[in-house]
Amino acid sequence: MSKNLYIVRHAKAEQSFSKKDFDRILLDKGIERAQRVSHQLALQMQADSTTLCISSSAIRAYQTAEIFIKAIKYPQIALIKEDQLYEATYLDILKLINQVPPHIHTLFIFGHNPGLSDFIEYVSNESVPLSTSQVVHLILDEGFDFNTLTSNTATLLNTIV
Repeated sequence: MSKNLYIVRHAKAEQSFSKKDFDRILLDKGIERAQRVSHQLALQMQADSTTLCISSSAIRAYQTAEIFIKAIKYPQIALIKEDQLYEATYLDILKLINQVPPHIHTLFIFGHNPGLSDFIEYVSNESVPLSTSQVVHLILDEGFDFNTLTSNTATLLNTIV
């Protein structure tokens, strides 16, 4: 069975000089777009017992993850908040994904650019400058698991903007 990897950039967030970047929240238009994109995704797939969702612990990424998991019917209590995804490089993201257990068939990563776009290019050799709320669906090449994912071992299937 193919392994599915969904990379999701956080939705549009406020620009604020009065709070830390980590603490920025989603704008109303960011919430609306994330809801629209997540509903499109939900028409294509629903979470099951082999799905895992991991979000950056930054507020805007976690808020985005909450919108998406509601749409795909993934339990909120199972959503993993990961500090390592905030300001992560593509290699940080890969290191995290390489720890995912083999029984997981569908993995969602909610985070930030430029790390996510760089990660997509590293594993698929496809350049995708992610916009806010954009979803990239990757399929791991035959014979690869999340713990063996590396450079050029995934194929970009589609994107939802």
